[in-house]
Amino acid sequence: TGSTSSTSEPLLDPHMSSVHNTDSPVLSSSWPSVLDSLKFIPINNLEASRKAGPSKLSLDASNNAIVTSSTTSIKIDDCIGADITDTGLLTIHAYPMSAPKCGSTSTKPRPRTYSQSTFQLQSSDAGTLDLPLCNSTLLPLLRSLCNPSSSSNRKYLVLVNPFSGKKQGLKIAQEIVKPMLLQSNITPIITPTTHPGHATELMSSPTLLSSYDAIIAVGGDGLLYEMMQGLSRRPDSSTFLEQMPFGIVPAGSGNGLAASVNSVADKFDDTTSNVFVICKNVPKPADLSLYHTSEGNSYSSFLSLSWGIVADVDLESEVLRALGSLRFDVYAVWRMIALKKYQAKLSYVNREVEMPKVGEPVGEEWTTIEDNFLCFWALQTSHASQGMHTSPSSKMDDGKFHLYVVRGKATRLNLLTSFLAFEDGSHVKQKHMEIIECTAFRLEPLTDNSHIDIDGEEVEYGTIQGQVKAGAWRLFY
Repeated sequence: TGSTSSTSEPLLDPHMSSVHNTDSPVLSSSWPSVLDSLKFIPINNLEASRKAGPSKLSLDASNNAIVTSSTTSIKIDDCIGADITDTGLLTIHAYPMSAPKCGSTSTKPRPRTYSQSTFQLQSSDAGTLDLPLCNSTLLPLLRSLCNPSSSSNRKYLVLVNPFSGKKQGLKIAQEIVKPMLLQSNITPIITPTTHPGHATELMSSPTLLSSYDAIIAVGGDGLLYEMMQGLSRRPDSSTFLEQMPFGIVPAGSGNGLAASVNSVADKFDDTTSNVFVICKNVPKPADLSLYHTSEGNSYSSFLSLSWGIVADVDLESEVLRALGSLRFDVYAVWRMIALKKYQAKLSYVNREVEMPKVGEPVGEEWTTIEDNFLCFWALQTSHASQGMHTSPSSKMDDGKFHLYVVRGKATRLNLLTSFLAFEDGSHVKQKHMEIIECTAFRLEPLTDNSHIDIDGEEVEYGTIQGQVKAGAWRLFY
């Protein structure tokens, strides 16, 4: 199992510490002595192990790998965990990328597939295997190599919307998320939502921060949106978001945040890759935004706000939910045939400002446009949904909105070419597509013929303003 290494086993400095954590006293002092006291009998290929005999494990620092024999090794970057059974079976869990197709020179990410390397541990001197020693030194050492920043006995809340998209959320949680988290020495607490707003209710629990080490959402962007609204109502909201890591596993129709995570992490856009990112346990700061409406309500957002044709397609296509993500394409064609124009006043600023209250005039440093529009889309992430590279220049932590605006003078053909170009991001080169970077904006609709859509969910229609909250939460990506 694993990738081919050199034909001769590399020499390991007996004083070498982990290639990841040079400050770890356990790694630097125990790695050589533990290895010297053990034999590793490969179980994956019994015939090969009979011919080759017992193996030794070593570190190949130059290739960042665990060497398992004279010809094979496991890349540490592919590993998520290790286990030792009561009978002394050691298993290293890895998810290497699939091999490229013959002759392919593509550098695009490839799917990850599960690969386990299993060894029967034996004492080198033919004595009794010291299993407690293996569990207290070798096992934590290997786990630390797989996840350098991990602690033991982690517990993750896995919140599942069983009704998202094609209703595969529970199956994904049980068959993909749970096994991979267990392989990473993480206890998953799988909790399905039972009714609209349930996730919002759960996020208000006062014991949430002390009970879990991370929260994972298995569903569409709507599930995370519900969670965000609950978190924003907590008195400790800012502290909670700064301390609690979040992960997203796609099981909805759009899955915009999950697609953006895989794009930033340079991972193949599938469920296993999202869970792999979570298992590697490296949460990073990411931006949120806060919206206020003319009716006095506020909303937290992580993805986008749309108005005009994009909002109409997203929300009105709910009647076609059974089609999955195809519903957006089908309804977009209909909405272009029955094209509407939308009038509004748009104000924006690209610097840190104190936001005026909704209804108060904006400052002199703001730019204001009043016009007819076809499309208004404020984006914070690279993808609005899977297969839609809507904002290629957006970063998870750039502290910016990227406003994509198409004015009313554009034609149906212009609009169609933009929708077709969303897949690869080439719409950014089109002349009718205006792109505005800003830290805050205000949208004042002057016609009552559309919807306002935050992260795929409809909010009340009317004047709305938003401001980026840079690095306001921690996300696995």
